[in-house]
Amino acid sequence: MYLYQAYGLAIHSELALPELIPSPATDIDISIRFGSVDRSTMKVNRLGTYLNVTPQEVAFFWEGVGGMLVRDGKEVIVDPLPGVEERLLRLPILGIIFAVILHHRGFLVLHASAVEIHGGAAVFLGGRGWGKSTLAATLYGRGHRPISDDLVAIDLQGSGSPVVIPGFPQLKLLPEAAAMALGDDPDTLPRLARGYEKRSRRVLDRFSPDPLPLRGIYQLALGRNVALQPLGVKDATIQLIGNSYIARGTHQLLQDYGGVRHLQQCTATIARVPIYRLERPQSLDLVPAIADLVE
Repeated sequence: MYLYQAYGLAIHSELALPELIPSPATDIDISIRFGSVDRSTMKVNRLGTYLNVTPQEVAFFWEGVGGMLVRDGKEVIVDPLPGVEERLLRLPILGIIFAVILHHRGFLVLHASAVEIHGGAAVFLGGRGWGKSTLAATLYGRGHRPISDDLVAIDLQGSGSPVVIPGFPQLKLLPEAAAMALGDDPDTLPRLARGYEKRSRRVLDRFSPDPLPLRGIYQLALGRNVALQPLGVKDATIQLIGNSYIARGTHQLLQDYGGVRHLQQCTATIARVPIYRLERPQSLDLVPAIADLVE
């Protein structure tokens, strides 16, 4: 048995999750255990994932990986296929499974990365390959503290500023990004799993352990020059909804359960926090200039 912490939650797991921080907590928020996951009611979605959604449960099955079920944001059942690599098994747990858990628990969950800047959280939105992790790594290399990579949980349940909850101390970087942003030799960094190009980069030395007020959200976009401009309410709403981790991984969960709450969370975030479009050409050479603009 293993005890970890991530996103402010104490996790008890039968599966080793070395990306997470060990926890001494005895009061458990989430249990992860091996068991059987029923595939009979699942239907394949647009991403090729088999899925079944109810108000209390979300069940998944991935070819080459196995099945997983999230129940009430408190329990995860893992049903791996025989011989599956543990690194591959951990990828969905640390991604879409955590996203569903956090959604069940009332957080706004974004496909984004977050870094502490001047005592607050700067969040970077964007699709796969748009440079969220590269920008986070560049800022980390400049002395800023990473908060979360690829999945950002925002707590809007208080009356004050939205708060970003720290995830776990890992950046997922392509080899050239690791070399450019941090001067790493990519060959010394482990791959996320066999056959994956991206590397796992631990950032425990400056990882931000505490929730931080959300100071700004930056939507990464392609442009001719490096430029920063505020988004209006309509465009900001489109970007937040479009970069929802839940909408990306299991849009049925928003369509059938929790969609109204999700829209309310997006609206509340836009009302309290500035949201910008951060345009730049697609060039690693310009990432330092982008970091200058954010700082």
